[in-house]
Amino acid sequence: MKWWWMVGGVVIASLLTINAQWYGNAATFGVPIGWIIMLLVLAQFRKPTSTPWAVSVGVMSVGVAILLSIPSYSLAEAEETLSKTYNDVEYMESVPTTGGEWNPFSPRVGYRFETESGDSILFIPDSGKTFEL
Repeated sequence: MKWWWMVGGVVIASLLTINAQWYGNAATFGVPIGWIIMLLVLAQFRKPTSTPWAVSVGVMSVGVAILLSIPSYSLAEAEETLSKTYNDVEYMESVPTTGGEWNPFSPRVGYRFETESGDSILFIPDSGKTFEL
């Protein structure tokens, strides 16, 4: 197995783990994962003399895609922001949301929190807007 397949697999597994644990599956890592897979397949057909150029372009494009895919608020940041307004908020689940526009880097998930009084609050991780449910 070539080294780039192992590096690609580790990066993909890391992105999926970070998305599940830090962002409640709100990060849109589908684009960078797709690009990583495409680059791994294209690496099979590269010329041996173009390796440094291909690696640098691949790292830059995937890096930019990862930065664009990260939402503005992680679960911990959202909980901290809500705890300033509401008393004792607790993360319950990630809820699918719909948006008016198609953007591959815009999260399609909102964080649902519950307050100690039993109210449900939807927190949009990209904008920081909250909605009481």
